[in-house]
Amino acid sequence: MLTPKREKFVQNLVKGMSQREAYKNSFNAKNMKDTTIDKKASELFKKEEIRGRYDELVKRLEDTTIMDAKERMKWLSKVIKGDVKEKYTYWDNGEKYDGEKEADLTTKIKAMDTLNKMDGVYVTKVQDITPPVINIKRPKK
Repeated sequence: MLTPKREKFVQNLVKGMSQREAYKNSFNAKNMKDTTIDKKASELFKKEEIRGRYDELVKRLEDTTIMDAKERMKWLSKVIKGDVKEKYTYWDNGEKYDGEKEADLTTKIKAMDTLNKMDGVYVTKVQDITPPVINIKRPKK
């Protein structure tokens, strides 16, 4: 388990701060030169427990923000079926209205194409264009 200051250092790194900024924000570094802070922050980040905690938090963040293939396929299927609506704005007699509509046919076809590629339904055909080898018998001299 990390100390509160070390945990704050790691949390700041995960939020996108540089090592220097994370260190300054987590420890009493008011009287330190930037070169000293950089050295201490770098040494701290190399520690196994710090790096392990950092990797753990980054992995958690990735797991919650990135759709896996199955989630993407489900979403694309919803687009094709019309369950995902596009928002749009239109004006009528000077009044502004917001609406929703199904994706158009072109969008649905693109979604279907993407799903087919993800499934490996499309097979790439490669045509052999190398000319055949011809054996020419040469007359003996």
